[in-house]
Amino acid sequence: MKALAIAFLLGAFGIFSSMTTVQAEDANTRVAAMPYSECLSIIAEAAQELGEAPVQTINNDEETTVRINASDGFVTVSCSRAGKMVLTKSSVPEAAGMTAAR
Repeated sequence: MKALAIAFLLGAFGIFSSMTTVQAEDANTRVAAMPYSECLSIIAEAAQELGEAPVQTINNDEETTVRINASDGFVTVSCSRAGKMVLTKSSVPEAAGMTAAR
């Protein structure tokens, strides 16, 4: 079920892509022009839908960045007060013997 975090966030990001400018930085990263409050709403909706609390990695006057864990990796969402959202999905290498679970 936690693997759905990546699919949910990428899907939600796709919905907003019709309203905002979205750029693919690479296969695992998307950048969009988006108001800060809308970006935070996406994080809150994803957390509620998945029942997974986001782990804050940055929270200051300029930026909020969270990581949402999934069974096959995690998604990092950065919201900038300058009006930018960056979404990055990352897998956990099996060879490392690690899991994304907390």
